[in-house]
Amino acid sequence: MKVIRGNLVTDLGIRKGQIEYTDRILYVGDHREFNGELVDYGESLIAPGFIDIHVHGMAGYDIMDPDPESIHQISRHLATKGVTGFLATLQTSSYKEIIKTLKHVSETETTGAKLLGSHLEGPYISPVKIGAQKQNLREPITNELDDLLWAANGGLRLVTLAPEVKGGLVAVKYLVGHGVLVSAGHTDATYEEAKHAFDAGVQLLGHCWNGMRELHHREPGIIGAGLMDDRVLVELIADCHHVHPAVLGLTVKLKGSDRVILISDSIKPAGLEPGKHIFDDRVYYVVDGLVKLESGVIAGSSIGLNDAVRNMVERVGVSVTDAVQMASTTPASFLGLNKGRLEVDYDADFVVLDKGFNVHETIVEGKTVYRVE
Repeated sequence: MKVIRGNLVTDLGIRKGQIEYTDRILYVGDHREFNGELVDYGESLIAPGFIDIHVHGMAGYDIMDPDPESIHQISRHLATKGVTGFLATLQTSSYKEIIKTLKHVSETETTGAKLLGSHLEGPYISPVKIGAQKQNLREPITNELDDLLWAANGGLRLVTLAPEVKGGLVAVKYLVGHGVLVSAGHTDATYEEAKHAFDAGVQLLGHCWNGMRELHHREPGIIGAGLMDDRVLVELIADCHHVHPAVLGLTVKLKGSDRVILISDSIKPAGLEPGKHIFDDRVYYVVDGLVKLESGVIAGSSIGLNDAVRNMVERVGVSVTDAVQMASTTPASFLGLNKGRLEVDYDADFVVLDKGFNVHETIVEGKTVYRVE
């Protein structure tokens, strides 16, 4: 048994205490006598580990790289950001590449942040809201969805699509019927189309405000529909570039921290030195914490979830408890995992943070996968 002490971040607030654990949490409460190994982090925060449900890559690695080592490297880098679990997020690509990657992900075990399954973003998205995605768009058909489910071998946890595309609603119902969560993203859906999508089973807005029909007072679009519907959660890229801090705060006020999921949406060049980078015959620029294409289009963020939590607290003004909930408890609940809470019998997934939200240690199911020496 191991014991860790510090300022515990729980649903009820922050308080001094200790956690006793193996691979599961055995005790959470005040300091007491114990038999085991102790690490006392003093005034540091101990929070449930962060879960990134939308991450494509970082540090020069991508989920869809042919090199099988890439996912392991992403896993290790995510641990330095306090992430204890993640969904390997695929982007729009050829059918062959998608099938190959889903198979690879299903066969991979990681040594950093735990691989929790796959998230397929595209190719069933709107050409009007393609953003930085590649031009390999397709219409969803049942036979193809069957192939995806087979390739993922039970590991396809989330699919982001545009519900208004031909066959979109049928695909939503089919995926939900097979236990896959569905997100609406890169979509030009109207308010009415969005309502039909939510009735069909869409439960999430992918990177809300980005890559979707804009909110307008005469046509609220999918954003207005999602903010009004209590069945729907929203992802937010909290780098304060993709979405203005005031809009981040407004979204949390409207939805509540139990309906908002912080994501990185980081891509291959994320975390690299500022400047020009070329990957897969594509030019990227890392500028001011953003990754952009040559055209100036934002391609993804360059943050980790500890950075997102910091921004939500220091620049948006939410409480530490709420920010942590959006990075851990809410995504864990969305995925139906026994994670995301400092409570007995939950998985022993923790992140230790200093007052500046820098990561000192990341623990996955009782094992330290990252520690600042």
